Amino acid sequence: MLCAGSGWAVIDDGFSGGRTATRLALDGLGGDQPAELLIVFAGAQHSADEFRAVLNGVRDVGGDATIIGGSTTGIITVTNEIENSSAVAVLALGGGVKIPPPFVVASLREDPREAGAKLGRLARARLGATMEGAALVVLADPHQLDATAFANGIAEGAPGLAVVGAGVSSREDGGARVFSDGEALSDAAVGFLIPARLRPSIGTSHGCQAVSKSFPITAVEHNVILEIDGRPAIEVLKDVLDLPDNRPLEKLSVPLLAGLGDRLCDGRSDYVVRPFVVPDESPRSLALPEPMRVGQTIRFTLRDAISAREDMKAMLEEQTQEWKAAPPTFGLFFNCAGRGSALYGQSGLDPELIHRRFGALPMVGIESTFEIAPTCGQPQVHMLTGVLLLAGGEERPPAIA
Repeated sequence: MLCAGSGWAVIDDGFSGGRTATRLALDGLGGDQPAELLIVFAGAQHSADEFRAVLNGVRDVGGDATIIGGSTTGIITVTNEIENSSAVAVLALGGGVKIPPPFVVASLREDPREAGAKLGRLARARLGATMEGAALVVLADPHQLDATAFANGIAEGAPGLAVVGAGVSSREDGGARVFSDGEALSDAAVGFLIPARLRPSIGTSHGCQAVSKSFPITAVEHNVILEIDGRPAIEVLKDVLDLPDNRPLEKLSVPLLAGLGDRLCDGRSDYVVRPFVVPDESPRSLALPEPMRVGQTIRFTLRDAISAREDMKAMLEEQTQEWKAAPPTFGLFFNCAGRGSALYGQSGLDPELIHRRFGALPMVGIESTFEIAPTCGQPQVHMLTGVLLLAGGEERPPAIA
């Protein structure tokens, strides 16, 4: 039966930090149970060279376990969020439940869509006919990466597979690394599969407050929205800003963001947030960083701490209902680096809410540069979100052919 343990340490020496965090995680497995998979996150105060020392420390006590993970500006546990530190967090999975071996894809920047498709094909090949109900966890180096093209490629390579993950993070541009066994890799992504028998569930929490209703997008040209609800896009935006409750928005230093969804799905988390601008050459339209299509919807949103906390509570209530029959065995949490103290004014508020719901759950996570989570049935790149993956509980019996 699957068992899990987690541990963390704040030690400047990478080898000692990796060793200590892993020992604590292994203690959580109980007895002499060996780990089969170790998920390792190392705080950004460790340098690129020090990441290898962290991984050597993990290996020193982790035995033959497979090791994956990545760098981060802040590690997360079920009780802590430790930002800008030399912290290490480790999640150990064991118990004889075979998780398919992880896989690495290199050269993301050269052709991100094809790199994502390759990752998806690897996942599909390893799952075979048992893709339904499974989840793919992905960690990627975000440096100069077209993350949307990468996520679209995964969807092409493994259509219908639930995908969750994040861009790892670093204090310096180009300093982020993903981990695969003893190596700290740049321009690469690592993925591993959680089979359906472990009941993976994914919850997404947004960090924004809607300041308008959702409107249909009715005319686009590549990445430019020409019309919203049959009217010039800028006119709709001006009407939103003129609403009595919204009139101070133009004076705020925090810009409005576009919440993009689809008319075919309107769940609580079924949208992605993107920045937008009014282009000088087309001042009646709105330009976004990626192609748009007619049939999508747009709502205008504002980054907001109170709304983020309330949406986090709503997501956790949904996950609590999902796990009423048996509690999850472990969790992973990918929390945008724009949340934490940058949003709330103090760190640790999101893990606090998770702890209230799920107690001493073995869980680790990172402050991420972007998040990946299913939206309207497709893996989408998110920003300003907290994405929670839970798995384990009472395993489902294998399907009978």
